[in-house]
Amino acid sequence: MDESPKTPQSIKQPNVIAAATTEQHSSDTLANQLKEWQALSPWSIITYVIGALKGILSNGIAIIPIVYTGWKQGFDGQWLALMISVIVLLVSVAAVIEWHKFRFRLSEEKLDVKRGLFFTKKDEIPLSRIQNIRYEQPFYFKPLALGTLVIETAGSKKDEAKLAALNIEQAQTLKRLLLTTPSSAQANIEPQLDAQTQSSTPVTRKSLGDLLLFGFYQNNFIWFAVIAGPIIGQIDMEKVFDSAIAKQFWLWIESQTHQNIGLQSLFFILGLLFLYGLFSLISIIAAVLKYHPYKLDRHTDTLQRSGGVISHQQDALAIKRVQLIQAKQPVLARLLKRWTLYFKQVKGQEVEQKTKQHMLIPSVKPNEVAAILTAMPNLSGGASALPPNYRSIHIKWFTRRIILPLSIAILLSVTGGFDGRSLSFFESTWLTTSVIIGLIYLRYKHWGYVIEDQVIWQHTGLLGRQWKRIAFDKVQHVKITQTQGQKRANLAYIEIGLASGSVVFPYIPIDIANQIISRSLHAVSRNSQNWI
Repeated sequence: MDESPKTPQSIKQPNVIAAATTEQHSSDTLANQLKEWQALSPWSIITYVIGALKGILSNGIAIIPIVYTGWKQGFDGQWLALMISVIVLLVSVAAVIEWHKFRFRLSEEKLDVKRGLFFTKKDEIPLSRIQNIRYEQPFYFKPLALGTLVIETAGSKKDEAKLAALNIEQAQTLKRLLLTTPSSAQANIEPQLDAQTQSSTPVTRKSLGDLLLFGFYQNNFIWFAVIAGPIIGQIDMEKVFDSAIAKQFWLWIESQTHQNIGLQSLFFILGLLFLYGLFSLISIIAAVLKYHPYKLDRHTDTLQRSGGVISHQQDALAIKRVQLIQAKQPVLARLLKRWTLYFKQVKGQEVEQKTKQHMLIPSVKPNEVAAILTAMPNLSGGASALPPNYRSIHIKWFTRRIILPLSIAILLSVTGGFDGRSLSFFESTWLTTSVIIGLIYLRYKHWGYVIEDQVIWQHTGLLGRQWKRIAFDKVQHVKITQTQGQKRANLAYIEIGLASGSVVFPYIPIDIANQIISRSLHAVSRNSQNWI
């Protein structure tokens, strides 16, 4: 029997091409199915219910002091339980209706979404307008291997579409198709492997220690004070201080400090730091749960961030859609020498509503910035490190702004002199004025700029500081304003308009303002691509 034997090479070689072809065929089949109207899984009802309840709770933070006051005055708990039950029931019914009427389909140029019971609302989302796609996998979807695609478009006030309870294959295929614009699809006619087999370039990784530092210095203690202040105001502090525990604590403080005012002040400061540390612990836990393990990779021309312990997230952002890069450094971060990088996209009509949803890189060392930007070859303006110094705005900005507090202090002093006020009145007046002038001076000292070949940097801050990196080819408009005093001093007030918002440079020399205009117009005239 004449049979040609198989070679060892053909036996051992893995059939990667066949596997990739099979996977591509499955993806193409799913893509064809998506051309027809599709319903979401019934599991998506959970997302609607939790989302609605979360919105009610987040918008109800402001009424916490009112509820607490009513509770102290004898608010009936049974009515509260009944009210909560009715809210949950209504939200659940609304979620079932929303799921039943929700449909979506994908064509070559747009994503269609329709919903509504009595009035049908249909959104047509062009693929070229999509700027960010976020994949989320909440803890309640992890056992089911389901996730949610959140689609953000240029200039939208909120998430344009949220496709919940998709399986991993559906989500990844739909994500790839949404990021493939018609023009890029024409440019890639030749067969390619699936997105999972395409090259992926690591941009940065963040360890658990980096995220712990990020949660510590990114602590928003001021919001806790805003919420806790009205509640503390409802407490009878006299009863608290007269309690046995408070008296024993104060006796212990006196025994340790021997009634020394300096030591007692030190204990008070340590107590505040202890409370701040407890609140920081919440911020640290939140940072770890949201971002660990933090990975930022570049897939072709797209940034993809992944991470999250309980709720896994994947953000995708086309590099060409980055409008502005912002580096923030709060007070504690300055001591730790860490920055947070934000990649700002096209801003909607809301007032910084989506700022926190921009892609960010936490706990960045100063020498890492240039390496991170170098890993993004198509980034507007190219790669550059944070400037070591900057040119300050003119001191007239400071002198003009201290006129008002000085005038008020002089007026109060003159009035107090005629009224026969005590010395403490004048001391407190001028102490307050000095603090205000000191803060204005800090603001002035931190406001400056650096002009490079393709970008301009703005430096601002008070106790913390931040850099904003503006690529000249992303500038949409430049507006120059001059008062009569600025004209005499050859100064100008310049506003640079971007798709992510406006950036202001006050009291800069008029020749610098003209230079910014010239470079912006030159960069835009040479760039034939869409500004978004």
